[in-house]
Amino acid sequence: EPYHFHPLLHVLHFLLLFSAYYVWDTANSQKNRYRMQREGTYVKRYAFPQLPHGTLENPKTLQDDSGHTLLIDGWWAYARKIHYFADILMALSWGLACGAAALPYFYVTFFVSMLTHRAQRDTEKCAKKYGELWEAYKKEVPYILIPGLY
Repeated sequence: EPYHFHPLLHVLHFLLLFSAYYVWDTANSQKNRYRMQREGTYVKRYAFPQLPHGTLENPKTLQDDSGHTLLIDGWWAYARKIHYFADILMALSWGLACGAAALPYFYVTFFVSMLTHRAQRDTEKCAKKYGELWEAYKKEVPYILIPGLY
């Protein structure tokens, strides 16, 4: 027998999925467009889809004497790997759409372990690459994945 969800659950699931997608897409857009702006290669696109707030105008950054910069504006002011958290929420939404069966949640469980491990590796790599700038960045943006929590 197919699952029968209350209509409110459909609305909440829709909001979770599309809110997570919005954060994921605009966070990645902000990061990539910032890099292109910095390198002078940014060209505004008019193709679909273009979500609002994907480009930061005059973004705030941290910079060291050697010219390294780290973005501390937009979604990147809330967590260092905010796009990973949005990815995890999207994976969770696919499991929630399947109901109470355990198997669909394997994906989100795997994804959480993979992305937290990747975030840890990235943190170690960035600490070596940026040195004191990374320490200042961690003070400015203290959360790794979940703003206000982790």
